[in-house]
Amino acid sequence: MRTIRGPGLFLAQFARDTPPHNTLPGIARWAKAYGYKAIQIPTWDDRFFDLDRAYESEAYCDEIKGALADIGVAVSELSTHFQGQMVSVHPAYDALFDGQCPASVRGNPEKRRHWAADQVRKAARVSRRFGLTEHVSFTGSLAWPYFYPYPQRPVGLIEECFAEQGRRWKPILDVYEEHGVDLCFEIHPSEDIFDGDSFDMFLDAVGGHKRCAINYDASHFIKQCMDYLGFIDAYHDRIKMFHVKDAEFNPTAKQGVYGGYKGWLERAGRDRSLGDGQVDFKAIFSKLAAYDFAGWAVYEWECCLQHPEVAARKGAQFIADHIIEVTDRVFDDFAATGADRLTNLKLLGIRG
Repeated sequence: MRTIRGPGLFLAQFARDTPPHNTLPGIARWAKAYGYKAIQIPTWDDRFFDLDRAYESEAYCDEIKGALADIGVAVSELSTHFQGQMVSVHPAYDALFDGQCPASVRGNPEKRRHWAADQVRKAARVSRRFGLTEHVSFTGSLAWPYFYPYPQRPVGLIEECFAEQGRRWKPILDVYEEHGVDLCFEIHPSEDIFDGDSFDMFLDAVGGHKRCAINYDASHFIKQCMDYLGFIDAYHDRIKMFHVKDAEFNPTAKQGVYGGYKGWLERAGRDRSLGDGQVDFKAIFSKLAAYDFAGWAVYEWECCLQHPEVAARKGAQFIADHIIEVTDRVFDDFAATGADRLTNLKLLGIRG
């Protein structure tokens, strides 16, 4: 068994236009001061990172690695959540996604799709330049508007959706194989893979690709009333990344799982700062340790109540307190009998 690495911090939700949260060195020093050992970098935020430049210039990557090493913070992973989501966009969301992509591809869904896929492919090479073996992204969604089957879905609609996802993502996964990097998809409502069954359909569509992996985040499961601990048992061999995010689900007489029209504060299912929700992190860290999870425990903050500065400060210690320093021996070794095979056979009443 190996000890989980951490704590790490996903920078996306902590970015600001004011110091220290508006530059990579500034936010890295800020994170380091709170006890974080690594940062997960959103590659779409040019205040922190230029993915195109990193793809073209190894010197640029070395410069960033050197600066972060001087600060004493590692890079846990790179993220292309925004770009990955734009690999597959249902037309209903075209206008919304145009607000998150470069001006040069706005108003042209096909051009935007190719740009997004190219970004995710570039991240494979850049991840390798940083010495990373995992990367996190979204699949995007073609079928999400049809997730609840009324009017009745036409026969073959979902199958065609995942066939198309396979056509789009398998060539990208092949690039990740070339660079020795696992592409970890965050299983998330609004994506075509939002639970175990949909991940299975996606995995089948990409031919069981060895680089198709999972970024585990229990917050997305507790809000769907899923068995988030059993999920680890089912998919531990595919779980290569870990977002530590808390959440709660408090159904009322007026609202349940589909309470998405309300604001975050008023939803039955909502994200919370670490320790303020319902996720059993002791059990999660224990299961991941038992399954020899070798990655980083990375805090993703999306609480609708607590101030991010307070959450960041408390979150580092919360993760550190939950990481299990795994044992290198069995507790009852002191009572070992030193018996050999012949003794074992004799104990069983079997002649050697």
